[in-house]
Amino acid sequence: MTPAHGSAWDARFATRSPLFEPYVDVAVRWQHAPAFPARSAFADALCAAGPVTNAAGRVLVPGLPPDAGGALAYERSVWSDAVLGLREDDWHDLMNLLVWCVFPATKARLNAAHVEEAHGDPAGRRSPRRDALTLFDENGLLVACADPSLERLLREFRWRELFVERRAEVARSMRFLVFGHGLLDKARAPFIGLTAHALVLDAPASLLAAPAAAIAASLDGRLAGAVDRLSGPRALAPLPVLGIPGWWPANEAPAFYDDSRYFRPGRQA
Repeated sequence: MTPAHGSAWDARFATRSPLFEPYVDVAVRWQHAPAFPARSAFADALCAAGPVTNAAGRVLVPGLPPDAGGALAYERSVWSDAVLGLREDDWHDLMNLLVWCVFPATKARLNAAHVEEAHGDPAGRRSPRRDALTLFDENGLLVACADPSLERLLREFRWRELFVERRAEVARSMRFLVFGHGLLDKARAPFIGLTAHALVLDAPASLLAAPAAAIAASLDGRLAGAVDRLSGPRALAPLPVLGIPGWWPANEAPAFYDDSRYFRPGRQA
């Protein structure tokens, strides 16, 4: 549980950080709400976004999550009953709803994959594939990239070269969109050490100039396919979130990237 977790309502949460950029158009409907929205308000958001369906094509409705059974019971409820569990006054669940509204195809595929993969888990242990699914679902970030050389720097943990020496090229040729709802919850109070698990998709430079929500809509189907091909956690690239240009004021200073505890050297791809 992060320091950001709690039930105190903040109607303008999505305007306080660029990490929420893809979700502003959904969250704006609650910008004048005096208290945490009720499930009926979440139902309206799901309807306006689609309607949003699970992988079987059934329209999702907000409801109570299962009383027992943990994360897998939750996923099975979404799959079999088309019920999106939302605890009362719960930020984590609200962030999950936002991601369903903006990346419906990817969330539907993740949900189905969780259920499918669990059937083969030995003695209840998660497979490497399900570990990867969980990591991306909770902590994922989509990187849309028009320059393969920049993707290579990211995968090889060459942070100074990427974010300092080629900063202007990153601004032109990469866009970063938070996907994981756990990561969104943490983004309400960002902290040094905040790290995402990224999937990189090639994208035309023309798309990268679009608003974040438009990029999400354009790449959602391809992201769902990439999620379907995940084999294990190593398929995801660790990414220090506060190093992304424009996402944290301190990273305007090149010395910010000298902190090797955060910008760690790592595996070479």
